[in-house]
Amino acid sequence: MENLQLLRRGVEAATSRGAAYAEARYGMKRRATLTFASGKCVGNGTQTSDGWGIRVLVDGFWGFAATSGNDEADLEYLLSAALDLAAMAKSAGGQRAELAPIEPATGEHAMIGELDPFEVPLKEKLALGDEIHGAMAAVDDFSKSRGMLDFHRDRMELVTSDGTEVAQDVGVVGGGYVALAERDGQIARRSYPHHGGKDYATAGFEWYSDMRFVDEAPRTASEASLMLAAVPCPRTRTTVVVDSAVMGTVLHETVGHATELDRMIGDERDNFGSSFATPADIGSFPYASPAVSVTADATYPNAAGSYPYDAEGVPAQRLAVIEDGVLVGAMNSRESAAVVGAEPAGTGRAVDWSRIPMARMTNMVLQPGEGTTQDLIRGVDTGIFLAGDVTTDIDDNRELCAFGGEVGWMIRRGELAEPIAGPIMYGDSHQLLRQVDRVAGADESWVTGILGCGKGQPWQFVFSGQGGPPARFRNVEIGLPGDDIQ
Repeated sequence: MENLQLLRRGVEAATSRGAAYAEARYGMKRRATLTFASGKCVGNGTQTSDGWGIRVLVDGFWGFAATSGNDEADLEYLLSAALDLAAMAKSAGGQRAELAPIEPATGEHAMIGELDPFEVPLKEKLALGDEIHGAMAAVDDFSKSRGMLDFHRDRMELVTSDGTEVAQDVGVVGGGYVALAERDGQIARRSYPHHGGKDYATAGFEWYSDMRFVDEAPRTASEASLMLAAVPCPRTRTTVVVDSAVMGTVLHETVGHATELDRMIGDERDNFGSSFATPADIGSFPYASPAVSVTADATYPNAAGSYPYDAEGVPAQRLAVIEDGVLVGAMNSRESAAVVGAEPAGTGRAVDWSRIPMARMTNMVLQPGEGTTQDLIRGVDTGIFLAGDVTTDIDDNRELCAFGGEVGWMIRRGELAEPIAGPIMYGDSHQLLRQVDRVAGADESWVTGILGCGKGQPWQFVFSGQGGPPARFRNVEIGLPGDDIQ
């Protein structure tokens, strides 16, 4: 651990000056991004930041200060600032914080994949962008493409007064592409892998090959061409089958944010709201149908929200959130865990050295059922299949919600029929997951990744994963609001 002595001195100085608890955290973030337009590189940028901070708990009140770099000359400044802020918080009054106890952790860990993308030659990255575009070019009605390759490396070193001394390196890669088709003035699009041409994973440069970025390009362009003939989405109540990407977004919004414990106890009301769920609901609330079980799994292999330790030094865990439809757990920080007497879940996350940890989701994973996506579709006489998430909306109590697919197909007599444009399903978080009657098997599971899961003041955007197998919902409202339901 390169900054061990500095971080130790920060913690020792804080406790000697009255802090009941102190932590010092160093971080370095690196990012490199290439953007492409029809196979040609139009952007190539890099970003690097590093710094460290001290967080103290004095008489039950927090103080935190951080600075860029890792200069020991800043130690006195940071410590004084953190202690002063704790004193100011105490003078303002309010509820005192406590921390749930943990076993001290030590060690150094890495999750960086096989091929370091920062070491891969630029010409190889450029060749990948050109090859993807070339694989689309022969498809009828194909017009143009755009894409992105995105590489991240985050290092954290943490020392706490509880005895924790850990360091970790996490590498995340991502990106994707969009194919545009055009005919008679009409334009349609299809993206790969998900999220409008963006997906992320804890992996190395090998991920692009493992994900078949080039091999999937012709299919992606062909589906864009197919959508030129799409009919408007009907306004109706019907059976809806969703792919892993749409299901992941449903879980992110209706389960992930709603079961972050600080929201459940009301601490996030001034920033994107709280939650309809409460701590008293844990263990009894019928959150979903018995077909639905969901984990918050920071240990999920290669998922974007995976890591060895959270920002408080708690080991990553696989936390059951919903079991057989019943709410059984919540993501927490050490502080929020203490409020309800829970065990820390390893989900106290901070985007970097300049922010404090808070309860955050990791990878929201729907547990598998049996069968294939085609089995879900075969069980539908009339319905709609949604694929590729592009639209999401939910109110500030995590209740009323809407989720749109990038593409859709009518289901008729158990088969995919005509394509439909702009499919959007609506619901209420109290009911939507209770309408799931079947989940596909493990072979169909895909946990997608996003970069911008936002929370906090100031904002923190962290990587998270979401998904699992496709699922089938019965009696779902779908189509543009305002039209009469058919």
